[in-house]
Amino acid sequence: MPPKIGKIRDVARETGLSTATVSRVMNGNPKVNPEMRATVLAAAKKLNYVPNPAARALSTNRSKTVAAIIPTIDHSVYAKYITAVEKTLSARGYTLVLAISNADAQMECDAAEKLIAMGAEAFILTGAKHSAALIDLLDRCAKPLVFTSVFDDQSAIPTIGYDNQALAKAAIAHLQEHGHRDIAVVYGSLAENDRTVTRLKGARMALGSADNTLFFEVDLSVEGGRRAAMEILNTDKRPSAILCFSDVLALGVMFLLQSQGIRIPLDISVMGFDNLDWSRQSYPSLTTIDLPASQMGAEAALQIMRRLEEDHPMSSLDLPAKIMRRGSVGPVRHRP
Repeated sequence: MPPKIGKIRDVARETGLSTATVSRVMNGNPKVNPEMRATVLAAAKKLNYVPNPAARALSTNRSKTVAAIIPTIDHSVYAKYITAVEKTLSARGYTLVLAISNADAQMECDAAEKLIAMGAEAFILTGAKHSAALIDLLDRCAKPLVFTSVFDDQSAIPTIGYDNQALAKAAIAHLQEHGHRDIAVVYGSLAENDRTVTRLKGARMALGSADNTLFFEVDLSVEGGRRAAMEILNTDKRPSAILCFSDVLALGVMFLLQSQGIRIPLDISVMGFDNLDWSRQSYPSLTTIDLPASQMGAEAALQIMRRLEEDHPMSSLDLPAKIMRRGSVGPVRHRP
């Protein structure tokens, strides 16, 4: 026989508390006394009581569900960010529902409609470039919304992330500090990623009118990085450094250079963006920009919950990022 499923009144009877108090504990109310919370959770476990989300939504008009739509799950930078969102929401009794848009505006809008039908109370979107139809849909349905992975204090919708233009400038400056003037820039599709567009703008501004600067748009993949590196090697004048707007691209660049007997950083320096987990383990270890993915996810979740629970206004937040100085960038060498 399957175990008997407890009810909220059973937990109340077991603890000597009211059903309203038990409900507050199970709904993750932060104002509940920690000892009382522990007592209720222990009784709920003993009695096999699990709140019914559908019943809770009907009785409170709250689903405590937050939706996030991201472009892809192919790259681990999204995993770190989404893990932080889910962990922060879960601590307060919220549920995260996730959809993948494949960087397609229509797919993103269709996903939002389905998530609203499922009861999503608020939305977290990656980047600031989205279709007018999607923004209008969320506005008509009065769904709180925050953009992540970007910072723009002029945006009408709160942005929680980092200044991609400033970070690209900082990356170029880091290479220039090592004497590099001929710098190639490798990046993913501009059509699919407004963060890349902004980084490219920052890189061009930092490089000014450098005649030997090279720009390569490729698929955002290891293979894309390999292809870019091969094109770079076939140019008339090789750059002394390659800046990639993703560690994934940098990995492909490093693979190809090393397969051709090119020493990193003695012959060519390589720099990435993201600080993915493996970047410090590569050989040489990859100099890259550490993006605050976990902090960004936690902050976005916290602001969403404060908006839902207290009607507290959300605000844009510029999170700090830093250059991880490792072995793949070195001083430029004299070339005969």
